[in-house]
Amino acid sequence: DEEAASKILESLTDMLGYTPSEGFLGIEIDDDPFQYSEPNKEQNDWDAEPDEAQQKLLDTVNKCQDLNTHTYCLSFQVPAAPAPQPWGEIITYSPEVFCASDLSASICDEITTALLVAASEWGNYGPLEYWVLGTEEQAAKALSEFFCDRRHKRGQFSKEICLRKQNNSQYGFESYRKTGAEAVSSGRPMMDAGGDGAGRRWGIHFYKSSLPVGLSDMFNVPGASEQKTVFHEYFHVVQYSHIKAKDHSKRKDEQLIGPVWFREGGAEYMAQSVLMKLRNSGKLPEIKEKGRWPFEFKNEMKKKMLDGLRMLKECPDLRMQDLNHESSCNQAAYELGAWAHAYLANKFGPDILLDTFYPNLEKLGWEGTFERAYNMSSEDFYEEFEKFLNWSLEEQLAILPATEN
Repeated sequence: DEEAASKILESLTDMLGYTPSEGFLGIEIDDDPFQYSEPNKEQNDWDAEPDEAQQKLLDTVNKCQDLNTHTYCLSFQVPAAPAPQPWGEIITYSPEVFCASDLSASICDEITTALLVAASEWGNYGPLEYWVLGTEEQAAKALSEFFCDRRHKRGQFSKEICLRKQNNSQYGFESYRKTGAEAVSSGRPMMDAGGDGAGRRWGIHFYKSSLPVGLSDMFNVPGASEQKTVFHEYFHVVQYSHIKAKDHSKRKDEQLIGPVWFREGGAEYMAQSVLMKLRNSGKLPEIKEKGRWPFEFKNEMKKKMLDGLRMLKECPDLRMQDLNHESSCNQAAYELGAWAHAYLANKFGPDILLDTFYPNLEKLGWEGTFERAYNMSSEDFYEEFEKFLNWSLEEQLAILPATEN
């Protein structure tokens, strides 16, 4: 009854040190940590239309369980996907979030909320697994053990090879743990998050994150910054869902997927602009804001323009279209790429990226799709955008959409 539920919520608040969001089930210990890894009765009985499921993602936020080895979260009303599912489609199942045991339950709760809101905004593409590391070595190893057991049980990967990769490789779980540990030991906030192409072979979108510094109590980083990161990564899910090819070399071919500035800049711009709209509408909660530096859309975009122009001066031989992840000025692809998308959205409308560009990408390739969506070649755009970069900062900021109610 309501009185009993209220007492449980009060006890959870005392125990966790924060008030759980609506729908949070608290700490449940289960002897079978794989209960969500395989189809269960709830999943098999689930029958919902995509629009209905999408709405339910927001009806209540999420439920989380402490499974000793990690914390597991998903939507309160929408179950996890039975394996396998069609990859890269809008589905009626919840994203799944797995957090290392040294992270607080509130961090996993807040990451899940941001993912569910992003999925509700852009379409619930899946299946999606989002794995979050903390800083403790044993907690990271326990999460790796669970992850690799999951892959092995699903017939996707040798457990031995999986553990070797996650515990030692440059982009394994251990590397993400080290990023968070370095942030804490140095006192300098830093974090990393990204997708892993192996997920396509397994029929999932597979994303990893280091310690979400803005959701911890150790730094002055606002929670909105971490919500933005989740939105950025989820927009990559949207982007890659429109490329059904399984061949890794084809999926990485820039003639198909486009240059780094377009991919990363698109994810950054969409995350920045939509985040503030959703926070102002009340769909996305404000978290970890008090006493931290303000996170405001136009101010963030202002910093991106100034930083991006500075980087181009530091690398005068690099054109924007040549920027890549290996360049010493690679961050310019994110900063000025976000502005390139702001420019295109202002000129051709904010919906053209999702309504016209990505639905045609795999069929026409990046250049052909760019010409169809924006009625100009990429070379013509580069010339036009270079002129825009010479506008005054006030004129540049004026093209940004309003994010207030």
